[in-house]
Amino acid sequence: MDHQRRVIEKGYVAIDGGTIQRVGEGNPVDINADNVIDATGQVVIPGLVCAHNHMYGILSHGMPLNAPPTSFYGFLKDFWWPQVEDRIGTREITAATRMACVQMAKTGTTTFADILEAPKSIPGALDAEAEIVEKAGLRGVLSFEASERAGEKVAEQSLDENVRFIKKWNKHQGLVRGMLCTHTLFTCSIPFLLTARELASRLGAGIHIHLEEGVYEADYSKGKYSKLPIEVYENIGFLGGDLLASQCVHTQPLEIAIMKKHDVKVAHMPLSNCEVGGGIAPLPEFLNSGLTVSLGTDGYVTDMFEVTRAAFLIHKGKRQDASMIPANIAFEMATIGGARVLKMEDQIGSLEVGKQADLALLNAKFPTPLTTKNVYDQIVAFGTGSSVETVVVSGRIIVNNGKTTGVSEDEAKEECLSAARQFWRRN
Repeated sequence: MDHQRRVIEKGYVAIDGGTIQRVGEGNPVDINADNVIDATGQVVIPGLVCAHNHMYGILSHGMPLNAPPTSFYGFLKDFWWPQVEDRIGTREITAATRMACVQMAKTGTTTFADILEAPKSIPGALDAEAEIVEKAGLRGVLSFEASERAGEKVAEQSLDENVRFIKKWNKHQGLVRGMLCTHTLFTCSIPFLLTARELASRLGAGIHIHLEEGVYEADYSKGKYSKLPIEVYENIGFLGGDLLASQCVHTQPLEIAIMKKHDVKVAHMPLSNCEVGGGIAPLPEFLNSGLTVSLGTDGYVTDMFEVTRAAFLIHKGKRQDASMIPANIAFEMATIGGARVLKMEDQIGSLEVGKQADLALLNAKFPTPLTTKNVYDQIVAFGTGSSVETVVVSGRIIVNNGKTTGVSEDEAKEECLSAARQFWRRN
């Protein structure tokens, strides 16, 4: 995924000190390596980037409901806020984080941006997550979702949690760093958003928001401010190149143009948007406008191969046009696109000299021939996370022969099951 978008049929990647030193064709006889991974019969790809995740969400997978919500806002108000966010504590968070890290690593995700939404877990919840992420060997951008939904005290604590974490972790050149995060216009007042914006700008950490996941936010914004959400954000000076807007399901053409003017980045969640009944985002319009777009799991299906395939397929069906979102474009969003929206394109997202050695090795046992011309289609249309055999982050092997090296998968599963059982019982 370099600037030339090269596909090398038989080649090598040379790594030293966690950095890519050379990428080339053939067998380099002049390199004397301490460790050689024979990738014969495999495909080497840049590590996948999940630009929007909720690791704690794994605890809700399969959770019984008395009745399914009939709208996105109903999903939040009747289920997610009272039964998930407001009841999660530090024990549940650490169990979910450990399991999520195992799942991400095993399916080729090397970098992710995560948002924690758990008012009863602060202060200190982000530190608990960070320690596990570092042990797992993943690259994480962590934030706590700041809003006024749970009252003034929690609102202040949520901003403080972000600021404290950023000051502590961003000064190091490690795998984990922090980012500011706010929720939506219907859970945050203008003064609160301005405070968050000022903090993000002063700290240079960037800011992450949820935007128009359902129709409710646009209706709320038009009713209260007589403007669409992005118009409101523009009027208060909130927009900028360091803003990552996730979801963007109901974003209108006028808003897309404003977002492009301010270089706002987008994280697209094709699977979770369907799961909560939010809708299907106008991804082709985002791409045609020149917006930088990435992909995310949203705490739903962890396997980024599944998410990438959904982005590849769902818009073809919606538009009744098989030319929508070619495989190579979908793969770009899952790699270099994710690196760009997280302001890490100089570090990750492609196999290029000088970048961090974040990569995954997939077995290439497709039932039909794999060629340099069809490799994107084979990976995107038919690849799965189960095909990942080796994962490297900053030169460290974190998955070897399909097994995680930094965190025990068996222990993570047992801990997550126990935490989920108790969490469900309380509900």
